[in-house]
Amino acid sequence: MSEIDALMARLDLLESREACLGLMTSYMAATDAETGKGEKVAALFTDDGQWESIGPNGNPGWAAQGHAALITKFDRNVERMPFSAHFVTNAAVEVTGDTATGQFMYFQACTYRGDQPLWIAGKYFNDFRRVEGRWLLSYMRVHNFFTTPFDQGWVKVPHMKTP
Repeated sequence: MSEIDALMARLDLLESREACLGLMTSYMAATDAETGKGEKVAALFTDDGQWESIGPNGNPGWAAQGHAALITKFDRNVERMPFSAHFVTNAAVEVTGDTATGQFMYFQACTYRGDQPLWIAGKYFNDFRRVEGRWLLSYMRVHNFFTTPFDQGWVKVPHMKTP
């Protein structure tokens, strides 16, 4: 491999990693949107993209695959959680060609059903895919550590159901 080829490969790796990080920032903004949430989230996924809630505090019935299902899933959150502020941190992204994996911690402050302040925290396990030069989410697994009322905390209420 020539020096130029090696440099281009390094540049592609750095740009790809940065694109995946930016995609997660866009995902956080889309999930916090006051309107058009479903369309905004679905636009960040591949056509066959999947979202799944996993782990002991997960919600297995909330899985969605494909843009139509993602739109329905996230649009239901507008009424369910009229306010949310997501924060993502501790990013670890590994890129291999046109695919990548990533792990991210998240914290969310939100209002449930209009009058219940909640804290939610967990970890994302993501697969990314480059499609026609654009990085998109292909499979997002969300592992909730806790969903707890603001005034009680995760020790007292480690997981509150939020249908």
